[in-house]
Amino acid sequence: MNTSNQHNWILKIIIFISLLGGGSNIFSQTIKVLNKETNQGVDQVFIYNKSQKITAVSDSTGKVNISEFSKKDTLYFTHQGYLTFVIQKINIGNAIYLTEQAITIQPFQVIAEQDKEKALEYISSIDKIDPKTVKFNNPQTSAEMLELSGSVYIQKSQMGGGSPIIRGFEANRVLLVVDGVRMNNAIYRSGHLQNAITIDNSIIENTEIIYGSNSVIYGSDAIGGVVHYQTKTPQFRAKTDTVNNHSASSYARYSSANTERTFHFDFNLGFKKIASVTSVTFSNFGDLTMGKFTDSDYPEFGIIKYYADRIGGRDTMMRKSDFSNQIGTGYGQTDVLQKIAFKVSDKFKLTLNAQYSTSSDVPRYDQLTDFSDNGELEWSEWYYGPQNRILTSLNAEILTENNFFNKVNILPHFQKIDEDRITRRFKNDIRTIREEDVIVGGINIDFIKDNNSKSQWYYGVEAIHNIVESSAYAEDIVTGIISNASTRYPDNGSALTSGGAYLSFKNNFTEKATYSLGARYSFNALNTNFKDTSFVNLPFTQINNTNGAATGNIGIAYHPDEKFKIQSSLSSGYRSPNVDDVGKVFAKDDYVMIPNDNVKPEISYNGELGLTKIFGDDENLTINVVGYYTILKNAIVRDFYSLNGDDSLDYDGEILKIQTNINANEAVVYGTSFNFLAKLNKEFSVKSSFSYTVGENTTLGVPLAHIPPFYGRTDFIVHSDPLTVAVYAKYQGWKWIADYSPFGEDNEDQATLNGTPAWQTFNIRVSIEIGKSYTLQAALENMLDIHYRPFASGVSAPGRNFMFTFRADI
Repeated sequence: MNTSNQHNWILKIIIFISLLGGGSNIFSQTIKVLNKETNQGVDQVFIYNKSQKITAVSDSTGKVNISEFSKKDTLYFTHQGYLTFVIQKINIGNAIYLTEQAITIQPFQVIAEQDKEKALEYISSIDKIDPKTVKFNNPQTSAEMLELSGSVYIQKSQMGGGSPIIRGFEANRVLLVVDGVRMNNAIYRSGHLQNAITIDNSIIENTEIIYGSNSVIYGSDAIGGVVHYQTKTPQFRAKTDTVNNHSASSYARYSSANTERTFHFDFNLGFKKIASVTSVTFSNFGDLTMGKFTDSDYPEFGIIKYYADRIGGRDTMMRKSDFSNQIGTGYGQTDVLQKIAFKVSDKFKLTLNAQYSTSSDVPRYDQLTDFSDNGELEWSEWYYGPQNRILTSLNAEILTENNFFNKVNILPHFQKIDEDRITRRFKNDIRTIREEDVIVGGINIDFIKDNNSKSQWYYGVEAIHNIVESSAYAEDIVTGIISNASTRYPDNGSALTSGGAYLSFKNNFTEKATYSLGARYSFNALNTNFKDTSFVNLPFTQINNTNGAATGNIGIAYHPDEKFKIQSSLSSGYRSPNVDDVGKVFAKDDYVMIPNDNVKPEISYNGELGLTKIFGDDENLTINVVGYYTILKNAIVRDFYSLNGDDSLDYDGEILKIQTNINANEAVVYGTSFNFLAKLNKEFSVKSSFSYTVGENTTLGVPLAHIPPFYGRTDFIVHSDPLTVAVYAKYQGWKWIADYSPFGEDNEDQATLNGTPAWQTFNIRVSIEIGKSYTLQAALENMLDIHYRPFASGVSAPGRNFMFTFRADI
């Protein structure tokens, strides 16, 4: 059989399977689901009948086909941001209008991934954080915002940071995505990352957290999960309106614990063919004050009595007047976003997306509070230089009707990231500046074929290219003399090219069950070049690493009635080593990391089982339990190493033990999460979430890094227009020192001799709406002013904190 005939047969098979999954209905009834106030389409509205035997979901324009429902059916239109709407199908016209809720209180949902184009409906655990939840809780950064899910743990080395941990995986094993563009780049490290804070949560329209490796849409890095930030979409003027769709929002916020002053404004200009969103946020954070009431068993834990200052041209240790003041934590940040959408036709839309984030110098508080053996501070200066992130993309969305797809998104994108580190040891006049510049260009093309919401095909391709430039120099702050210094990454340039193709199919094959299948092939090619090896005498001057992997998933959800659902999935994930994994040189504590040219990709195998049960005629109680188990093959972990027969290295004037990244044969991570929501009456609700994870490097028989202890959150919420009040507790169990990784990633030097103590805080926040346009908010966090430090963090958490916010929406 020749190639042409082979292709024809493949196309026939695809079309045949697609028709089996659900064909077109000539008696189709399509309606639109609209926001009652804005008249804009509402996507991801879940529609079902009383038995839940038939379901449908609205698309990105609010359209949904309800032909499968009987005329006698009573239909339920549900969305976590809107009040549930109930109507008999026979009474439905061309549109349904939904009313927004004042606040979303659901702590969890098992829903479709990011948007309908990238759904693995029902089979995997997904949390969705909507703007109303964010506005009510007022997180200072997008990293802190992720804690609202109840299942994401945040580590902080400094206040200007926040590294998400999902199911025991962190940093470059968690994929960050903004508006469909991968944020993970060639220098995303395996330690702790602060990059999540470069996304402005003031302009986020929706955030989805996809747990585990259940998505084939994404390639390398999505082992622990995917965090997808989606910023506001420009809103056009509705066809039936004669008035343009203009709106604006703003807020000002003050927090006492770090004298935060944040100002934000954004506005939408919506015309018939052109619409735009403009957003600007300014934030300034002073030094953070921690809690004053310490654990009686560990009264000195987290207490730093001195800080470094330069007086009369000499470094001096200054004694603090207030030990709870963490001097060297403050920073500032500015975020700008501009989106312009052009409606070429009803079936063709272009959206230009430009984002810019910049910061002041961001001090590394964990390093600035490190002491040497002689009792003096280790560092006088240790900070990240201004962190700059630029992103531009142009999304083309095309709607069509053919045998292969209904919709296609073409997304070329560009990013430029500047990441600098400036260090100077105490009583040393030599300041070292290490500068990293990363340029990323790529394109994503995604297709969807939707067959009356009963079955969907998703397929697409991705190509991305990273260029890394690393430079360094040393400067004498007294004489101004410049000299050479070792670079963090290969000094003669590095490049990482990746590509992939995926195919996914979802089908409601019976009235009570849905299944999903997916497959992806990913390819990665890495090249690094070392020019100056005088600082670290490596046995090689170049690293070339080319690899590929096929991954996939299979899942099924069974829902015998509208109040019970069980889902199960099996999936595999993949993480190719990046420039940071193979080519990094950096020192921390008593160790120095050096490059390794023999690091292989990680492969994960993940199993998940989830159950959701709803009790009561009015759905008074909802319980969700999920268990997961992940096997990580060829896990990239730190280990002690020798170079040219030596186990130590003279680096920046210090003799340090050598470590490098290697592949362990196997590691395992398993755990569970539990969520419940109780609606005691129309005004009072209780929600709670708990997570517990265990991880082990089974090759070496030692604990795996990045595994947080038991943690959770419980909220008591009262809502009666125009007032909403929430009283809540956050808590964490002990992380015993025996459960820390022995290779330093868990920062045991920031813990007590026994580990990180358990803690709990009690908090209250209030929001009152003043008319339709204004909102006053106040909060009292950590009421008891206890001192605590989250696991693996290098900075203590805020003490008693008063927060005040004024919002205006017009």
